Amino acid sequence: MAEVAVAFPNDETSAEVIASRLRADGIAARVDRGLIGSTWQMSARGQVTVFVDERVAEQAHKILGTRPREERPPSAFARLSVELLFVALVIGLVAIVITVATR
Repeated sequence: MAEVAVAFPNDETSAEVIASRLRADGIAARVDRGLIGSTWQMSARGQVTVFVDERVAEQAHKILGTRPREERPPSAFARLSVELLFVALVIGLVAIVITVATR
């Protein structure tokens, strides 16, 4: 059973209200709090997600008046950033190996 995100509220209370609304219509909904428990690391805003079974996702969207999020490929900037990070890691590892080898 795969789950699909159907709502992205800003706080846990709103997520529970949304999940309760879905449950009232017989749709099992789960609230994922993401990193909200570690507030010292990240802000809670945008970390709460409501999930339902993919078989009833369309019905859940209809009840909530939402639409599925479009999946977009990573931007060119994001791809370039990952590639540059990888290159920097390789250069760092090579520098460490050379430093250790020349001692």
